[in-house]
Amino acid sequence: MTLKIPAASKALLFQLAAFLAVHVFAPAWSNFALSLLEGMLAAVFSLRMERWWIPIQFCFAPFVVLALEIGIDPLWYLAAFLILGLVYWNVMTTRVPLYLSGREVASTLAALIPDGPFELADLGSGTGGLIGNLGRLRPEGRYFGIEIAPLPFLFGRIRHLGKSGIEMKWGSYERIDLSRFDVVYAFLSPYPMQDLFTKVTKEMKPGSIFVSNSFEVPGIPADEILEAGGRKLYLWRIRPPSAPSAAHGGDSLPG
Repeated sequence: MTLKIPAASKALLFQLAAFLAVHVFAPAWSNFALSLLEGMLAAVFSLRMERWWIPIQFCFAPFVVLALEIGIDPLWYLAAFLILGLVYWNVMTTRVPLYLSGREVASTLAALIPDGPFELADLGSGTGGLIGNLGRLRPEGRYFGIEIAPLPFLFGRIRHLGKSGIEMKWGSYERIDLSRFDVVYAFLSPYPMQDLFTKVTKEMKPGSIFVSNSFEVPGIPADEILEAGGRKLYLWRIRPPSAPSAAHGGDSLPG
């Protein structure tokens, strides 16, 4: 059994290893020079991680030293930590940061949804911007957003308080039954897409639509790919178990 360590935990371990190596073996340099050396080592240790981790690893220790030398009141750091924690809640386990969809995405979704009443779920709804924009464009719809990060959820809940046809709930989309929705939209990250698509195809009814902003499902080509606001929207139409699809290599999708 292979132990999977979250990327953030690996980054922290590499920083600790670099810190120990520098302070045990390095000469008596200034704190800033040592922090640069520590950053270089942490970046080298992180070469097998995703590329965007490398500059973060390099800059972390020097930024800490600079912040200490500036002499900012520690309460500001505490406040920043708490705010970031409330915004990026659970990122280490879900690997899903906060993304905002934008009005162009809402317009594209509004145009592809068939006429008549419908229900749409936004999985990871953030501050509720998408469902708010859709509510103005397609007022006949009913909109449900779910968000696990406390601060964005609270903002969205207050934003849509008292609005008819819009509901926001705090929690994980994994606990939501998707069978009632005609459209499910997600703007998450590559990490959960395989499991999410399995859930979608098991729970959503035939004829409904699943849309992923920016992130594909590994090994499952989309039925359509749309452009919206500089991003790609990947669309899958849910079929009955017996209905093959050329877009899916002839394999049937569970309904």
